Amino acid sequence: MNRLIKRYENRKLYDTEERRYISLEEIASLIRKGVDVQVVENSSGEDITTQTLTQVILEEGKRGRNPLTTDLLHDLIRVGSNLIDGGLEQVRHGIGALMPGAINKLFSSDHAEDLRQLQRRVESLERIIRALASQPATGEAGAESVGDAPPPPPASSSKDEKREGKNS
Repeated sequence: MNRLIKRYENRKLYDTEERRYISLEEIASLIRKGVDVQVVENSSGEDITTQTLTQVILEEGKRGRNPLTTDLLHDLIRVGSNLIDGGLEQVRHGIGALMPGAINKLFSSDHAEDLRQLQRRVESLERIIRALASQPATGEAGAESVGDAPPPPPASSSKDEKREGKNS
């Protein structure tokens, strides 16, 4: 869950979880610790996380902690979000390319015989199910259906048992 930060009209940032004002440097510290933040404009509810995180990067640069190289900043400005989208697409493509090999390795020849046996068992069970499904409801070959089974004997109540004990 994102840590909600509200920005007021006076441009102060308010951490709703800690119930106190927070600086851009403290937001950077939270993010370094793995906390995801969401920044919203208090008056309108508009999500301004991107703008605020851009400010965080700017402030980090002013302090001499250049989180982004000059080349990367130039590229970001040149291609905008297309660079990031393209990077994500490359990651997805890479994962997609690795998956078939991983699956083949998982089901290598060591497991091939086990898989063949399992497939034969499944096919056998499917044949049995089809045969059972094709039988009429009354049953075949002398088999009784559930409706033809004799009723179970009546259960004796504890009063009947007491009566029988007195009569004996």
